[in-house]
Amino acid sequence: MNFSKARIAIALVVVLGIVIFRSIDSRKNPAFRFVFMTDIHVTPDKNADEGLTAAVAYINRMKPKPDFVITGGDLVIDALGRTPENADSLNELYQRIMSGLEMPVYNCIGNHDNLGVYRSSGVDPDYPRFGAAFFTANMGLERPYYSFDHEKWHFVLLNSIGITGDRSYTGHFDAEQLEWLKQDLKGMDPESRLVLVSHIPLYSVATFFRKNSLAANTPGLVTDNSHEVMAICEPYQLKLVLQGHLHIVEDIGWKGTRFITGGAVSGAWWDGPYYGFEEGFVTVDVSGDDFTWKYESYGWDAAADR
Repeated sequence: MNFSKARIAIALVVVLGIVIFRSIDSRKNPAFRFVFMTDIHVTPDKNADEGLTAAVAYINRMKPKPDFVITGGDLVIDALGRTPENADSLNELYQRIMSGLEMPVYNCIGNHDNLGVYRSSGVDPDYPRFGAAFFTANMGLERPYYSFDHEKWHFVLLNSIGITGDRSYTGHFDAEQLEWLKQDLKGMDPESRLVLVSHIPLYSVATFFRKNSLAANTPGLVTDNSHEVMAICEPYQLKLVLQGHLHIVEDIGWKGTRFITGGAVSGAWWDGPYYGFEEGFVTVDVSGDDFTWKYESYGWDAAADR
C-alpha cells in the first residue's frame, strides 16, 4: 500500500470510528424536543380558532421539529357548564385544528374538560359522559390518566381534577389514581428519567407575588395532596413536572426536580396577555438525562386581532 492510499484508509477508519462512537453515544444520551401547550381554551369566539391555528403552524415550522406535543389541559373554553351538544362542538373544533400538527399529541385533562359539572349545565351526574368521561371518550382513553415512553424518558399524564359534592372542582389526585401511579412506576425502566404532567399545579409561588409572601394557596389553585404524589415518585429520577391552570410562567426547583408552569396558549382566555405573559407555550430540549426549556410566544396578539 502506498503512502496516499494508507492516508485514505486511516481517514476512513477515523471517520467510521467517529460515526460509530456518535451512534453509540446518541443511544446512551438521547436528544429530542417536545412542546408543552396548556390552557388552550379553544372557542369559536374571540378569533380563538385562528389563534390556535397559528400556534399549530408555528410548531410545525420549528427547527428542529418537536418529536411530539403534550397538552396540559383546559383544551376547550369550558365544558363544566355546557350541555353535551355545546361541549361536543367545542371538542370537534379542538380536534379539527390540532389534527394539523405534524407530530403525535398527548392530551392531559383540565378542569374545563369535565362535562356538565356545574348545575347550570343541566347535565345529570348519571349521564354517561359526565365529568372526566367526556374527556376519555373524546380522546379514546380507558381512564383520564396514562403514561408513555420516549427514548429513556417516562411521561405520566395525571388527572388533577377532583369533583366535589357541591358540583364544583378542586385540585386532587384520588386514591385509585395514586395506586395506579405506584404500579405504573414499578414497571418503568430503572434508567429512565420521569416527567409528570398535571393541569392543576402540584406547587406554585404565584400567590406570593400576587398578594404577599405569607399568602396561602386556595383549594383548586394547587392540588391538595401533592405530597402523596411526591412520596410515590421519591425512588425514581423525577426530573420535571409540567403544570398549567394558572396562565402564568413559573420555574421552581426542589431537590433535582423542576416544576414548570407553562403559561397559556390562550393568554388571558383570548383577551391578550395575562399578568404580562403573552400567548405561548413551553419548548423542552432534552439531551441525555438533562433538559433546557423556554417559553415561546407564537406571535399572536389575541386582543389586537379583533
